[in-house]
Amino acid sequence: DPGHGPWHYGYQRTWDEMTPRGPARKESEWDRGRAYMLEAEREAQGITVVMTRTGGNAVNVYGDDVNGDGKTIFDGADDKTRKQNGDWDDIQARIDICNAAHADILVSLHINGTDGLPDARGYEIYYTAAPYRPFGDLSHQLADDVYRRMYTSLTNAGYTGTARGVRDDTELEAEKYEYGSADHLLLTGPAIDNPDRKLRPSEMPGIIIEPMFLSNEEDANFIANPDNQKLLVDAYAAGILDYFATNPG
Repeated sequence: DPGHGPWHYGYQRTWDEMTPRGPARKESEWDRGRAYMLEAEREAQGITVVMTRTGGNAVNVYGDDVNGDGKTIFDGADDKTRKQNGDWDDIQARIDICNAAHADILVSLHINGTDGLPDARGYEIYYTAAPYRPFGDLSHQLADDVYRRMYTSLTNAGYTGTARGVRDDTELEAEKYEYGSADHLLLTGPAIDNPDRKLRPSEMPGIIIEPMFLSNEEDANFIANPDNQKLLVDAYAAGILDYFATNPG
């Protein structure tokens, strides 16, 4: 799952806000690029990969009410509300693709970023734990397997950012509507059936990978290097193989 999309670009690094030494880029563009790289590497090893997003369009391309809460990207009094409605439907569309494919795992690729903390650096992986999901322990194992590979690869490459660890999604420090419901990430979290919001959950272990901070110049320059993008993707791929070694699909 390449994170974000056409109206929600994730973190955006622009020339107006950053110095000319750091690359200007939208997170969603790099998310998609690394997802293509991971798809190619996995399929070369005989693993079937289903992509939730393959281009610059939304997954929910027509703006339908996919999650059944009666709200779409066309509804709302302001732009923020309309985008929030669109996010919920787009995430539901991604989940539905994974469920329809009977996927063994869900891997969502992102890049971190935070305004006001330009020194924040490092990498982390989020998952939704048991008992909130019946397969929470498997999600934890998948996160551990990928994270260990990332740690080894980045350490060997001389990366000096913080190893922020594998984290239960209740630890997430972010604006809630962008990342999840009251306590959990939408993509990997439990079902939601509230009067104002609804979500059918994913049916497989899942993780959300957050390598680097685009808001940090050193991290942005690191991940802008194609060799370092390949290094990260190789680590993801190796960690996935480690998981399947003990949990065959």
